Amino acid sequence: MQAALISPLSSSTFIPITDRVKFIGFNSIPKSTIKNHRQRRQQLQFSVNCRNIDMAAAAPSSVGTAPKWAQKTVTIPAQRRGCHLITSRILKEIGQDLSGFKCGLAHFFLQHTSASLTVNENYDSDVRDDTETFLNKVVPEGRSAPWKHTMEGPDDMPAHIKSSMFGCSLTIPITDGKLNMGTWQGIWLCEHRDAATPRRVVITLNGM
Repeated sequence: MQAALISPLSSSTFIPITDRVKFIGFNSIPKSTIKNHRQRRQQLQFSVNCRNIDMAAAAPSSVGTAPKWAQKTVTIPAQRRGCHLITSRILKEIGQDLSGFKCGLAHFFLQHTSASLTVNENYDSDVRDDTETFLNKVVPEGRSAPWKHTMEGPDDMPAHIKSSMFGCSLTIPITDGKLNMGTWQGIWLCEHRDAATPRRVVITLNGM
């Protein structure tokens, strides 16, 4: 196959009028087309305005429904080593503030590294005892334990590990002024030290 040789256009090359681009001026557009275009634009603008009105009508009024916050630090007296149900103590401290929320979230933050918070069984105390037994089995303690951090006692490093296992914070929904937990759920404070100290819990409420 031979390639075609295309020579550049010279200054005298003539391009037929039929091959040129035809520009249409505004005055050459039929009046009926312009009228239809204007009507369509008016219809679209009316539709947008109606939609804006509908959205504004559907939006809830901000008066009286703005989110609100409440925060309180609750101190739990020193507890023996083990898991303790503290729901009633917490509610006694925050009940009045909690009642002002129709819907929201309650956040609980424990300010310590050798205790923990969790939600679990609120009826049978054997569950709390069994949980403590489990923790002591999975996290070794004493002279045979492999821990380097021992300056604060043999129970300190195991307490740090147990704290991270359960965590130091909880989030519970609020519904109609109450913590919306299951029938058999309660808030536990798990104390992992032998010589316990009072524990502080920062409670933050947010909602409407």
